[in-house]
Amino acid sequence: MAYRFTVAVALASAIAACSPQTPSAPAPEKTAEAPPPVQQGNTPPEDLDPFVVMIGAERWTVILDKALEGAREAPGGPGAIDETDLYRADAATKSAAASVIELRNRVCRKGLVTGDKCKLPEWPAWTLEPPTGDTPIEEIDRRSGWVDTVMAPFTEAGCAAGRAATKDEMFCSVE
Repeated sequence: MAYRFTVAVALASAIAACSPQTPSAPAPEKTAEAPPPVQQGNTPPEDLDPFVVMIGAERWTVILDKALEGAREAPGGPGAIDETDLYRADAATKSAAASVIELRNRVCRKGLVTGDKCKLPEWPAWTLEPPTGDTPIEEIDRRSGWVDTVMAPFTEAGCAAGRAATKDEMFCSVE
């Protein structure tokens, strides 16, 4: 009886060794994943020169300015949004937030604001959302207060520079 048991165990071991589920060779070592591809720039690597890169980068502002002009001139299409007062308030607040970055860049480049004062706070997620007419009025007002606080050092510097350059005390007056 013990003999049959030993033969059965040996036979089972031999069958298991030949089974396709049993690897015949050690598993290959897991290779390290390739690093993510490097973001390609706008300029071919052989042309990477500060002047060439500057020309390419400054093209974006021209294209963006022209595209904004085109969007202003375009008639409303079938997908046009009904521009309610709340929609317009939300859109204006988000546009102002976007403009703060450009204003900051200009006043800091001119040295009108310097050092850490040129740093911006973390930008809230709502600034990246498209405008909507569904944002509650209290939220639009709160966001508008945020924009006012963030833009203040840059608008004060820019308006002071404009008043000095033009000799117009009403340079930034919107009343």
